[in-house]
Amino acid sequence: MQTIYRNGKTYTSSFDNPLTPITKSLYLQFLKCQNSFHLIREGVVTKPTTSSFGGYLEWGDFLSLCKNQFPNSPTIEKSPNREEGFAQSLALISQNISHFSAQLRYQNLVCSVEFLEYDTERDGWILWDFRPIGSIKQDILRSFFFYKQVAEGMGLRVLGFKIIRIQTKFVYKGGPILPEDYLLIEDMTPRMESESGIRTEEWNKFQNEIQKTSEQSVHYSFLENNPSCRSLKTCLSPSHCAKGKENAKEIFDYRDSSELAKQWFATGYTSYESVPDGELSPIQKIQKEAHKTGMVHFDKEALSQYLSNVTKTVAFLDFESVNPYLPIYPDTKPFQHIPYLYSLHIWNGETDTLVHKTYLHEDIGSDPRQYILSHLQNDLPKDITIFSFNDFFEKLIIQESANVYPEYLEFWESVKSMFIDLALPFKKLWIYHPMQNGKASLKEILPCFSKESHIGLTIREGQDANYQYLRLIKKQVTTEEKKRVLEDLIAYCKLDSYGLFLIYRMLQEKLSVI
Repeated sequence: MQTIYRNGKTYTSSFDNPLTPITKSLYLQFLKCQNSFHLIREGVVTKPTTSSFGGYLEWGDFLSLCKNQFPNSPTIEKSPNREEGFAQSLALISQNISHFSAQLRYQNLVCSVEFLEYDTERDGWILWDFRPIGSIKQDILRSFFFYKQVAEGMGLRVLGFKIIRIQTKFVYKGGPILPEDYLLIEDMTPRMESESGIRTEEWNKFQNEIQKTSEQSVHYSFLENNPSCRSLKTCLSPSHCAKGKENAKEIFDYRDSSELAKQWFATGYTSYESVPDGELSPIQKIQKEAHKTGMVHFDKEALSQYLSNVTKTVAFLDFESVNPYLPIYPDTKPFQHIPYLYSLHIWNGETDTLVHKTYLHEDIGSDPRQYILSHLQNDLPKDITIFSFNDFFEKLIIQESANVYPEYLEFWESVKSMFIDLALPFKKLWIYHPMQNGKASLKEILPCFSKESHIGLTIREGQDANYQYLRLIKKQVTTEEKKRVLEDLIAYCKLDSYGLFLIYRMLQEKLSVI
């Protein structure tokens, strides 16, 4: 079949049916779930987006560091008309010129390669990828293989594969980031060769699926043995993949169910109540009973023991942080969480009084850690219980910051044993509300046991808070917008620590009446 390109679209020689270009991301989607691949390709559903929340704020600087490794190489600029990009790359390839953002196409396969390098001595091409990551995952290798298929389809001689990623052991000391210290250049060719059998098998399955479905309708089934979603909760279109049973999501809300829930679904179970007790674990039985009766499960003995050593006055602490992959402050590593805001609620159980203290570092140009530690040390009463949700994070923040500012190590030593993880009762199912639907995050739990909710906030999750503060650092906001963002950050963090207080009071009240 002859393939013809016109007006940015791909056609067969009959000009009847345009072929949807298959991109790298669409191929990766196929390897995750064949159903979703067809649904996206046929335009039934839109491709899922990744909520990176601001990786693009750093991408330009990271890309510049990578490009500096190949001076004087041209770049194919992005254009609404992809035909221009394809034509420019072909022109450079014909002259054996290395270039950035190479636009490659073979039949209806298209891709953009970060850097296409021509090796003069060996008369061939090296495919480069630039990734702001600390480790290599399967999708990187699969992406390289997709690039290879397109490049070789075009007649290019592919010699190898290389990646530039982040050296996670890099410690920033201030000043300009030196590429030779920060970047890690890794030759992926040996690994690609050693795993060529796996990659070829994946590609053959892909080609067979394309051929098999080219002239017939696709049969969608959530239960096929092909790569597919593990849960209807993440399915792009349950009405296609599980027609008639798309409302059976309850069984996938069972804790620790994973593939077991898929077996239940195949058996015909569609709700919490439908799964026999004999097939459930102890905590799954707790869930089932709670949903069946509509009553909150409450393990008085376990919770009494859990709260047995709590002091009369207690604190509820929550941090917000940024974790840029391009370090901003001295003595930090890529992806390290740097606190810039905390919210602290202190409740005196004897007088039933609640005090709120907070600190937001507004001097965007300076390292917030010392200021955070100084204010927290002053705000936090000595020798009281400190509740946090998944307290590993709060303790790590204080410990890492104190290691850089050793005058606060004594403070860290005095508080580290006072932390209690308020997420633990919900993870262990010592308490469970049917409205949780198997979830145990603070945002899911809080509306179940109080009138408070994050829904009305402008900022509703930690990743967004991270992104908003990074926008301030990168000066991506106006003076007026900065004021609003700072207020939104304080409101978000305040509700987190206040929510911890509400949950703690709820646990206390239930213990007192049961």
